[in-house]
Amino acid sequence: MSPRRRWSWSFRPAARAAAVAALACAAVLAAPRSSLAQDDPLARARALVEAQRAEEAIAVVDAVLAREPANAEALLVRATARLVGGDAAAGRRDLGRALELDPTLRQGWLTLGALEMADERWDEALAAFRRAEAIEPAAADNDLNIGAVQLLAGDLEAASARFARYLEGPGGDANGYFLVAKNYALAGYEALAVEHLRRAIERDERARVAAKADPAFAGLKPSPRFQALLHARTFQPPENAHVAERAFPDAYAGGRGPLLRAVLDALQIGGRPFDPRVDVAPDWAVIWADARIEVADTPEGGRVTLSAPPDRFTPQTWAAFSEELLRDVATHLALGAPREPAEGVTSP
Repeated sequence: MSPRRRWSWSFRPAARAAAVAALACAAVLAAPRSSLAQDDPLARARALVEAQRAEEAIAVVDAVLAREPANAEALLVRATARLVGGDAAAGRRDLGRALELDPTLRQGWLTLGALEMADERWDEALAAFRRAEAIEPAAADNDLNIGAVQLLAGDLEAASARFARYLEGPGGDANGYFLVAKNYALAGYEALAVEHLRRAIERDERARVAAKADPAFAGLKPSPRFQALLHARTFQPPENAHVAERAFPDAYAGGRGPLLRAVLDALQIGGRPFDPRVDVAPDWAVIWADARIEVADTPEGGRVTLSAPPDRFTPQTWAAFSEELLRDVATHLALGAPREPAEGVTSP
């Protein structure tokens, strides 16, 4: 493969480290069902790794290995703990020994592939991911992992073919398109990253707010095309959706007016669950709760629009929900919502 490089060096190292940590931690979650018993020490060790308590996990696994020095699964768990704890050399040794003892440990090959990617050893990473693919040919992540290596190695055509197959199969949802967009962004392919992110947002607009916070897209922030996508107001309620709205004299003002704070207070104080990731743009904000809540400006002040799929509420429960929520927003405005950005919300 050609070693052509088309990523941004300003953000790539951190993204590589995050990818390696994510794949290493996945070993904890990919345990065989038989290892999930309460009295299984390896299950305890995995839970400790997941909780970022690597040293405690290693102590638990050491006790297992003292009795069973050729336990490949235990070596893989200890490798994961050491990698998460920052001891890459020891983690690699354990990982190599685990795969030597049991070459069918698919998660071991995935972790090895991530480590080789971190060291920019593309051929070795590709070989590791292909071993994982051979063990489980139908696994959803095969095309994504191999495509990522091919892309970073400069083989755009092969990578795009892998990504296309992934998206036509198990990756055809919002998360799949988002992951492919991240790979293109990390490799510096702006147009492909933006296009795949657009398709992710079409499937679930929460991908938009996720992209704003994801370091994989940091290199695209200067891009007008990327910024236009983040600020585009493209949502259309589904057919026969429940919709309710109310105008208020108070403004949204890019999150700096009192209206957004009043909506958040109505949700929080009313005990209504909502996604804490509030999507804030210059002209609107979106909050996801039992209904989608959009806050925007009007010439006379502001407007709150609620919408929900038709199967989420009956007409009666929708009327009760929407009327109560909009009434609570008015109440909090009347009580004097602070005229400053809502807590935890960054104004654009």
